[in-house]
Amino acid sequence: MQDNDSTSDGVQEMGVGAVPDSETKLMLYNKSLKEIIEKVKDVDSLVSRMATVAAVLRTHLSYYFWCGFYFAEEKNMVVGPYQGSTACANIGYEGCCGTAAKNKETLIVPNVHEFPGHVACDERSNSEIVVPLIDREHGVVIAVLDVDSTVLNAFDEVDKDFLEKNIMPILLDCF
Repeated sequence: MQDNDSTSDGVQEMGVGAVPDSETKLMLYNKSLKEIIEKVKDVDSLVSRMATVAAVLRTHLSYYFWCGFYFAEEKNMVVGPYQGSTACANIGYEGCCGTAAKNKETLIVPNVHEFPGHVACDERSNSEIVVPLIDREHGVVIAVLDVDSTVLNAFDEVDKDFLEKNIMPILLDCF
């Protein structure tokens, strides 16, 4: 399902596939969910759960170019577990991740190059979805799940609904 591409330095890099239709997306998400649940059922660490989520989603969803987390700290957001090209270690609260964190709402960005203040950690990213992880008790954003694709308009309501309703609760269940 996934292609491998060689970079100019010979390093193997996971290729990004075409965006599947809604039915196929749901099938891939459900396959991922089953694997995630199995792998984290006895894991109480948020960071370990995040690492598993990022790895499994990026493995099964070929249009995911970068998948990971940024922790919401007082002055900036700090990279957490991720899969993909090298991430920015710290980002401010501008751009896609910061906007989703500040608004406490999922943000779908069809074309990141048109988003004001977009933080370009990898210029190959073209679209993005950012889902905040919100502490149920205090209503505070703990982190955001950030997913990038090299494909424009890669994310839609199917991605949003699945990530919000199925993935975020798995992460919060360790509290």
